[in-house]
Amino acid sequence: MSVSKFLHLGTALSLHTRLPLSPLPRLFPKALQFHHRYCSTSSSAAVAVAAADSTETLCSPDPHPWPEWVTFVDRLKSKGYFTESSPTDSLYRDMGVVRDACLSFARDRYDVFKSLSIDNIQKVVECGCPNLYRKAVNSGKRLRAYVRLDEGDVCSTCSLRGSCDRAYVILKETEADARTVDIVRILLFYALDSLVLSGGEKPPGRETIESSARKLLSELIELSETSPDPALPKPAVKALKRKDDSLDFMDDVPSQDVEMKRGDWMCPKCNFMNFSRNKQCRECNEDGPKKVGMGDVEMKKGDWTCSQCNFMNFSRNIRCLKCKAEGPKRVSADEVEMKKGDWNCEQCGFMNFASNRNCLRCRVARPKRQLNPGEWECPSCDFLNYRKNMVCLKCNCERPKEAAAASEYEEQLWRRPH
Repeated sequence: MSVSKFLHLGTALSLHTRLPLSPLPRLFPKALQFHHRYCSTSSSAAVAVAAADSTETLCSPDPHPWPEWVTFVDRLKSKGYFTESSPTDSLYRDMGVVRDACLSFARDRYDVFKSLSIDNIQKVVECGCPNLYRKAVNSGKRLRAYVRLDEGDVCSTCSLRGSCDRAYVILKETEADARTVDIVRILLFYALDSLVLSGGEKPPGRETIESSARKLLSELIELSETSPDPALPKPAVKALKRKDDSLDFMDDVPSQDVEMKRGDWMCPKCNFMNFSRNKQCRECNEDGPKKVGMGDVEMKKGDWTCSQCNFMNFSRNIRCLKCKAEGPKRVSADEVEMKKGDWNCEQCGFMNFASNRNCLRCRVARPKRQLNPGEWECPSCDFLNYRKNMVCLKCNCERPKEAAAASEYEEQLWRRPH
């Protein structure tokens, strides 16, 4: 049987049995859905190639969920902000690839910031910052100052305030000028946020932020085609103040403004003033003076050394100031020789000298003294004077008239001779 007759017989059998034909997959376009009985061998190969190309086109993911972001990045690419070595597969989703180009465009087009919609800027920054990066937080603060939003109200509702070290911080007037770089940085962080790229569930209010961000991107695309206004001055760049290698003590502002206390020391190498706790100079890392040991400190009567940390404490300290360990047992007031005017605290039993108006331990006021006839207390320094003293022995204050009159009256009283 020849080949033509065999094909004719197969066609007749297929028409006679009327077998159902399986439908082609939906991946193929309608124009390519031919039945195999009408195709030759070469035609079948062409159909397979076309179907594969169609499947690859339909399965390829979008460059980015925001068409405005794709257009904006393409515009930067056409203007030469990307290098030739920039990868094209991650151009729309990689922060490291697109960041420098976006910020360079923002610095070049400083003039377009005033033309952006204030309402859209306000909606983008009124709910807080996109993340905790220091530059993103500062940019958000500048933009909120530009649209006149209260920083305290925004920070109080921001979900990141618990972890933000710049929360409720108000920028100085010299640092609060918003620029194109600030809004482009915020849009960059929102466009490349994981919630946008993954399409996950978004918190309340996020749709409004993303809608305003996309509108701002559309405005930047339109403004990028305009020519820069030559009348607008470029923003002034703050020059970093270089530190002089040679420091003079008289020119050192911190040393002049800070009061030196006991234990502070001046570095012999750079004349920098260091606190007593610094073992090395904070400016040049020079070793500080040698600390005196416990044996070099004069201990007065009543002072004690802690048995736990060997720290020397004054006599008035109940516990060690360094390790909070209990101090030695106090001797009772009966075992200490009390002089005239000394008094025992009624609350804690601590013995105080006559010059103490308050207890050195519990700070309770001194009770009223029991004076002998003719003795008087100085109204100026509270010193106890004898009846013969016409002026205070401590401050030379004159004796009050009441005490003088009482003394003269007592002198006139007759006393039984012993």
